[in-house]
Formats: sequence, structure tokens, C-alpha cells
Amino acid sequence: MKTDKKSGEIYLLPNILTLVNVSFGFLSVLAVFDGNYSRAAFWIVMAAIIDGFDGIIARATRTHSDYGIHLDSLADAFSFCAVPTILLYFWGFRPVAPSGSSFFFSLIFLIAAILRLARYNVLQKQKLDRRFYKGLTTPSASLLIAAIVLYHPQPLSIKLHTFILAFIVIALSFCMISNIKYRNFLSFNFRHRIDILMAFLLAILFISLFIYPKILLLFYFSLNVLSGPSMYFYGLLKNRRQKILSSKAKKESL
Repeated sequence: MKTDKKSGEIYLLPNILTLVNVSFGFLSVLAVFDGNYSRAAFWIVMAAIIDGFDGIIARATRTHSDYGIHLDSLADAFSFCAVPTILLYFWGFRPVAPSGSSFFFSLIFLIAAILRLARYNVLQKQKLDRRFYKGLTTPSASLLIAAIVLYHPQPLSIKLHTFILAFIVIALSFCMISNIKYRNFLSFNFRHRIDILMAFLLAILFISLFIYPKILLLFYFSLNVLSGPSMYFYGLLKNRRQKILSSKAKKESL
């Protein structure tokens, strides 16, 4: 009986964190309607942090369940699909762009995020390399949107900025539904020893994050989004180079 109770408590913890994720998403929506876009972006970042802890705890305690997986998926659909779309619409598009364009570009992000999440749910049942994701994750796309808003919390008032935002939305949407591989940074085994250089770099990163939070968040999440296409094109160039070298070797052998 004692073991069952403990197991039930452990299973409950990831689900509680998932509900906290939803709560932060709801706070973000309220902040958008209040016109406080920086606070709305802040709650999206907090929801993503909680979502990360949720996954780490579930894996560490081996408390995966169908109920928890479906609950987490619904929470992500709200916090990282619907909420960023609302923020994009009211902060980035509606102040400048016509209502039709504002609706269209916001909807593109929402549809791509939902499709990405649905594909992730299907791939969950398959035995895949957990070190990588297929396509940009919805939290990663939402975090870049949040970082941009934190860097420039005032509603966009210049058409050029809105055009740039529309391009970013299209790029993020493409990355989410693409087959481009992205590194799963939460898959690292933290039980392995970390050398002094890595510890030093992590310390500098955290200290800098407190000093220049807006710039570093924007830089890091932009780098995260670009990492997938960069690795993809690097792989193409590497394969092409290997084919050229192998063809040269065959010609020389003849």
C-alpha cells in the first residue's frame, strides 16, 4: 500500500506541472488582452520552462502514462500553439497590417504548430532516436516569438517590421512542419562528468543571462531555430564532398 501511494504521488507531480504550464499560458492571454505584451511573453517563457521540467521529471522517475501524455499534448496545444498566435496577432500584425493579413499570418503559425504537435504525438509511439526531434518543436518556436516581444515589447508600428515578422512566422512554420532534425538538448545525460571548461562556460552563460537577459534570450532562441537548417545544409555539403572524393578515388584506381 505504501509503494502504491508513493507511485501515485510521483505520477501526480508531472501532471501538476502540466497544469501549471496551462495556468501560465492563461496568464499570458490575460496579459495580451491587458496590452502588457512583455508580461505575456514572460509567461510563455515560464510555461516553456515548466514544460521542460515536466518532461525531465517524467523521464527521471519513469512515470510516463497515456493520461499524462494526452494531458501534456493538450497543454502544449494551448500554451505553445494558441497563446503565441494570440500574441502575434495583437502585438505584431493587427496594429499595422490589414485585418485579413493579420488573421492569415497568425493562422499560419497556429496551423503549423498544431500539425507539428500532432506529428509528435504519432512519433511518440515509435522507437526513434530521442537525441533528435523531427522539425522545430512548438515550445522552441514560441520561445523565439516571446524573445522578440521581450526585446521589443511595444506593438509594431512600422510596416517593414511587420513584413519581417511575417517572414519569421513563415520560416518558423516551415521549420515546424519540416523533416529537419533538431537536437534535443533535454536528452543529455547529466550523470556524466562535466569538465572544467564546460562548467566555466555554463557559469558565464548564466551570469550573462542575468546581466543581458533580453539580448541573450533572443540570441539563444534564434540560434536554436537556426541550428536545424545549419546542420541540414552542413550534412548536404559533407555528403556531396564525400561523393566527390569517392568518385575521384575510383577514377584514380582505374
